[in-house]
Amino acid sequence: MDSTDRIRITEAVDFWIKTKLEQQTLSEAAGTAQGGTRAAVTGGKHLAGINQLLLDELHSLDLPYLDAWFDRGATVPGYYRAAKSWDMLVTVEGRAVLAMEYKSMTGSEGKNLNNRADEVIGAALDLRRAQEHGLLPPGMKRGYVFLMEVTPAVTGPVGVRTRVGDPDPEFIGASYLDRMAIMCERLREDGLYDMTWALGVVRDPVGFIEPRASVNWDRFRSDLHEAFG
Repeated sequence: MDSTDRIRITEAVDFWIKTKLEQQTLSEAAGTAQGGTRAAVTGGKHLAGINQLLLDELHSLDLPYLDAWFDRGATVPGYYRAAKSWDMLVTVEGRAVLAMEYKSMTGSEGKNLNNRADEVIGAALDLRRAQEHGLLPPGMKRGYVFLMEVTPAVTGPVGVRTRVGDPDPEFIGASYLDRMAIMCERLREDGLYDMTWALGVVRDPVGFIEPRASVNWDRFRSDLHEAFG
């Protein structure tokens, strides 16, 4: 990663942190906080910095008549459900070329990481089947970005308990940060997503870490350029 990209990513991370804190403060002042850190992520704008980072990268490819749509404006047909709103939908000359899904997490890692896995796997399968049934362009790409705040709770080893069978050895002793990266790596390897990025967010001082080279920014950027360059 060059210094320019490091600055760009740090700025996106800084926006994520500041917006989460602002949303949590406003929610608590209005008496609508939902407990834990959930109030910090229900405002919906904390990942706008990631949107801008990816849009800047796409614009650098000089794609003709590129447009981007967000949230409800990024709704596409589903197969197992009627429709799904992605975080960002990119079109080129009016044709859908990329659907991006973002997830971020702060706190309640054990429960939330499993929930995120359920959501992201289901979204990818639904979109892929919609493509196979002609509801969406077959060449449309799928991308996934996961941000996790780096705290002592996510960097230590975590045990695995199962009622039957033995857990995958790669998860034994892995931290929650490692588990996030393993999930992103396998989502890409199995073709559920064409590009994935696992990012650990450091609050003080503002910065980031990337737990695995296989799902870092350089690999994500390379996959993006390969898909559209």
